[in-house]
Amino acid sequence: MIVIQIVLIILLLAIGVNFIGSRNTNRTRAIKKLLLLLTIPCAIFVVLFPSSSTDLAHALGVGRGADLLLYGLAIIVIFQIFDGYIKGKEEQKRTVNLARRIAILEAKEHNKKAKPKK
Repeated sequence: MIVIQIVLIILLLAIGVNFIGSRNTNRTRAIKKLLLLLTIPCAIFVVLFPSSSTDLAHALGVGRGADLLLYGLAIIVIFQIFDGYIKGKEEQKRTVNLARRIAILEAKEHNKKAKPKK
């Protein structure tokens, strides 16, 4: 097994673990921000020194730097898709809970108005 395969498998497993565990913690948000802060300087470095991606690709066992960048992009896209899906599901649950609370409060208020006063 070449190095890039191990790295990609570890990243994919980390994405999976992230979505199984709790996602709304401060730690999770901090990790996302840290990864973004690390990604930007790396992207700038590759833009300034394009041959460095090929050198890194060869070190990881990938033929071309473009292929390595494609693998990285695929990991980011997979993460974003899962993240958006999970956030959508969480938002849907919050909306349902809010709608239930509103319905209960309206029903209670309606019952108070409907009761005859003695």
